[in-house]
Amino acid sequence: MDEKGRTLWCGNLSEKVTEAILYELFLQGGPLEKVLIPKDRDGNPRRFGFIVYKHPCSVPYAAALFQGTALYRRKLNLQYKQSVLEIQMGD
Repeated sequence: MDEKGRTLWCGNLSEKVTEAILYELFLQGGPLEKVLIPKDRDGNPRRFGFIVYKHPCSVPYAAALFQGTALYRRKLNLQYKQSVLEIQMGD
């Protein structure tokens, strides 16, 4: 199954947010496969992460469920990973 169709991009993360926190939050949207917050060249967590669900139907549900959610006073920006890739590639 294509991981891209099961991934939710989550931006505007506080430096206090960990992968464990995101996992616990987004688990409410459906069964998760993994959560990843990439690191920069210096090993510091980036301000965005990827939430990969086991089922593609969980992605739009979670996006709607968590729309407007704030963690540590920062409103989360949510997008389908596929949409983010299309923007970056200029499609």
